[in-house]
Amino acid sequence: MSAMTLGSNNRPTILVIGAQSMVGSRFCEQIKNKYDLVQADLKGDIAVDITDPSSVNELFKSHQFEHVLLFSAFTDVDAAEAQRNEKDGICWKINVQGVQNIANASKEHDRNLIYISTDFVFDGENGPYSEEDEPSINPDEVSWYGITKLEGEKIVKSLSKYVILRIAYPYRANFNGKDDLLKRILKSYKDGSLYPMFNDQQLTPTFIDDLAPALDLILQRSQKGIFHLSSPTVTTPYDISKKLIKTFGGDDNEVKAGSLIEFLKSGPKTPRPVKGGLKVDKITQLGFKPMAWDAGIEKIHEQSKGNLI
Repeated sequence: MSAMTLGSNNRPTILVIGAQSMVGSRFCEQIKNKYDLVQADLKGDIAVDITDPSSVNELFKSHQFEHVLLFSAFTDVDAAEAQRNEKDGICWKINVQGVQNIANASKEHDRNLIYISTDFVFDGENGPYSEEDEPSINPDEVSWYGITKLEGEKIVKSLSKYVILRIAYPYRANFNGKDDLLKRILKSYKDGSLYPMFNDQQLTPTFIDDLAPALDLILQRSQKGIFHLSSPTVTTPYDISKKLIKTFGGDDNEVKAGSLIEFLKSGPKTPRPVKGGLKVDKITQLGFKPMAWDAGIEKIHEQSKGNLI
């Protein structure tokens, strides 16, 4: 490692793009005592627009770092679906052209690119999926969001130095900028608008606090390639809702069961993985055991002192 890419006290430096995001901001909070960080965002003190090559190039020229961690993405799945096949839409510009710009700069400056991806690259017919499973190539079975993230993965895989970290339904305590799945469920319950929760959708939510220790281990071991990070146990939105509402002092009997399969049949909808989820054997064998979804709910209850919303 060259002296130029080391921060204070000979600590490695990470350029974090999307440092104010729901996932990125928590990563920065947790990792800052071990790594020096260059925290960039669209409207941050260090500003970058990843869709603008000149903005990206200026960022790379102005700061020294060894690793690039890309959190920035267009993640509103339904809003993305409304832009299907629009390569001039903001979703494609951020998730594909933006990734291309970051990848080009990473290659030019010989930096290690860590790309945060998603379980939505899979069609959700045979999950949970391992890192060796091939993502779906049938666009009719995958959301536009998933398609754009998969295009981003293909770009990153063309590099010689990269890590792709796939997560699923990330959740955390104490963040006001955006609601995650768990916070949306609690808010709906508290205002009396909780709709029937799918009991036939299989998923593996990611406890955001797992990212910092997992990525630290990946970097320490100089790993390359694809890793999954999510609950090692599979669950459903219905079971999440029951556990979440009970843990936060509500009546879990108010949770009613619904069907994603029937919901998707009822008219044009954004494709969603039904039998989804990620397998995490690879990161576990490396030495990090991700948080199970039910233990994660207990943890955010503790961290938020019972007041998540």
